[in-house]
Amino acid sequence: MTQAAAKTSVPEASGTDIAVEAPQQPDEMTSLLVSPEAPDELTRFAPAELTEVMVTPDAAPVVPTREVMESRVASFIAGVRAEAHRAGLDEVASLDLLSGARAALDRHIQAVQRPWEDDPAPAAAGQAAKADPTGWSVAPGSTMLNTFVVRTLLARGGMGEIYRVRHRDLKTDQAIKVIIPEYRDDAKIVGLFHEEGRLLQRIRHDAVVSCAGLYRDGDGRSMLVLEYIDGQSLSYFLRRGPLGLTGLEALLRRLAAGLTAVHAAGIVHRDVSPDNILLPGDNPAGAKLIDFGVAREMRNGATPRDGLDFAGKFSFASPEQLGMHGGAIGVASDIYSLGLVIVAAARGEKLPMGQTVEEATAARRQVPDISAVPDRLRGVVATMLQPDPKRRPTDLAALLRALDASAAAGGRGGGFWGRLWPSRKGA
Repeated sequence: MTQAAAKTSVPEASGTDIAVEAPQQPDEMTSLLVSPEAPDELTRFAPAELTEVMVTPDAAPVVPTREVMESRVASFIAGVRAEAHRAGLDEVASLDLLSGARAALDRHIQAVQRPWEDDPAPAAAGQAAKADPTGWSVAPGSTMLNTFVVRTLLARGGMGEIYRVRHRDLKTDQAIKVIIPEYRDDAKIVGLFHEEGRLLQRIRHDAVVSCAGLYRDGDGRSMLVLEYIDGQSLSYFLRRGPLGLTGLEALLRRLAAGLTAVHAAGIVHRDVSPDNILLPGDNPAGAKLIDFGVAREMRNGATPRDGLDFAGKFSFASPEQLGMHGGAIGVASDIYSLGLVIVAAARGEKLPMGQTVEEATAARRQVPDISAVPDRLRGVVATMLQPDPKRRPTDLAALLRALDASAAAGGRGGGFWGRLWPSRKGA
């Protein structure tokens, strides 16, 4: 969401026909075990499929498959990056170059955008929804809050949807997260939704999705107006392969800075994972942390028991989220999850951390395999993934300063990190 935020991001479909693709499932679903019937997590939609017809001189027109077109786009991107490196540009600069190309593409898309997007008098949301064949609860071209024109659905889940919208007067894009009609009057879900809005209002950092406010529409349905973030999730990006050292360090520094702001506001995210990290322009240095649906305020250094028996994803949950080490979920829990995110980014896939509570618990009795992490970062990641939260750092700013000191010392880690956190010795 240049993005949109609450769990979103996906280029909209081109053309004039209204069409919704089959949803792309996140790597894992966020568990909200309030009850057996608890609603599912939001599901992001995949990029619109390319439908350009390729014609050869002596053959009938062929419509390439999505896989073929994605491969061609990936080859083009790889070619641009190779040329940039040959020209002496570093990784961050080459990603900035691609961001510029993406901005040009966005301008082209906006030039041929659907007629309703700039309609000075779009239909009312309620009227349009009745005739909408897509099943969205708010139809394309309708208005929300008498201000925002709906452009496309970005994500859908069991209890909410996220739309990319255009401000009718400012001509800027936002994202709106809305409770689906069935849960409009569900006190528990409305309470969780309002809590997300309250917490986001307390955080102001460029690495965290911003929230413009919490509102209700004409029929009383709650809506969060969020920053629109124009980029894919880290989980989507990693399907192309692992990040190199430059990208990994940029990602670690960016997310550590964002989480520092979150924790300074007295909040624990509780669901730090690749699904909840968006990369504007595919640039790790611009990463954004999204989806505070299960975030909670800390009291006496930990989040209170709130009826969510488990909040997060098995592959990225901390030991204490599974009830280990007393089960108190605080700052150290987010740091553990961030460590697993960095390992996943270094591998190009998540670590096998268990699919059941028993498997997940067993996998967290020791530091997992971090051999894919480059030497320069391995020491810091090892400290973040200590099983006992008391042996993890809780000051991310100090952690990054230590990373700088390690680099200055030429550090491969071992002894340096052992001196920094003596409790690591023997782990």
